[in-house]
Amino acid sequence: MKLYPFALLICFNFLLLSCGHISKITEEAPPTFTAIKGIKYTEVKRKFNNGLSFTDQGFQLEPEWNIYFNAEDSVKIYSPEKKQYMTYRIFHSHKALFQFAREWFRVKHVSKDSLVFQVMELESRAVMEDLSTISMTLYSDNYIKNVLKTTAEALKAPSKEDSLFIKYRSIQANSDLDSAFAARNPVILKSKSSITRVDKIMPGLDPYLGHVNRSEEYLYPEYKININKAYQDFQYSFSVIVDHNGKMHFKQFLVAVEPEFIETKTKVAKGIIDVYLRNTLEITPGNTLEFPHSSLINLHVIGRK
Repeated sequence: MKLYPFALLICFNFLLLSCGHISKITEEAPPTFTAIKGIKYTEVKRKFNNGLSFTDQGFQLEPEWNIYFNAEDSVKIYSPEKKQYMTYRIFHSHKALFQFAREWFRVKHVSKDSLVFQVMELESRAVMEDLSTISMTLYSDNYIKNVLKTTAEALKAPSKEDSLFIKYRSIQANSDLDSAFAARNPVILKSKSSITRVDKIMPGLDPYLGHVNRSEEYLYPEYKININKAYQDFQYSFSVIVDHNGKMHFKQFLVAVEPEFIETKTKVAKGIIDVYLRNTLEITPGNTLEFPHSSLINLHVIGRK
């Protein structure tokens, strides 16, 4: 049956109204930053709607931006890697929303002392309210120093709620390896033998944002391990869980293995862990907020006779 444009419009509106997680675009006035032009702000808090800055998986929201608006349509963001402020254009859309540095924001508060932004998730230009769960709070450098009389580092410290949450998650992870989560301070592997060399693989620089995505370093810790004088040449890539005592437990291969070879190769990988890695490495378990806990790491192990 053929649907005419008016009927299609009715159907489309019905679908929008029936999807509670998609908000209707409001006719709010677009945000303006003229009054705060040139004022430098430091981000001091970045949290989810539940008040925490950590997820169950160990990802941490970190306040890391130093910014100032140098014009109504551009903002400067400091790049620690390049040691300079970089300019980003501001794009307005949906009236009350604006975009820069690949992110969409809704202005919650603007003053000479502070800024509060809600990080927005959009899909096909529709605002996904249920997924827009992150807020950013920035204080002006003057407000931090002369009114609060403190430092940005002190304001950025994790909250008591964060500490209690991580303590709870650590107890879970240490009693059940399947509850392991990413350690904010990842596992440390150091060679204690001349036959073994360890190199931690670091994430690369994002060419657009001008900085390294540091969350990759602790969410997906990756190590290359070279073993000389091995019993034979081999090369395996697999993940292990390092428990709170520093013991490695084989998890899975990082590359596809044919079903008929899984059992044999798993025995070999576990043998490499037991014979070489446990005996030639000093293993320090990962920790978050000083709580040691089980966490997953990826290994690329190369043996040479």
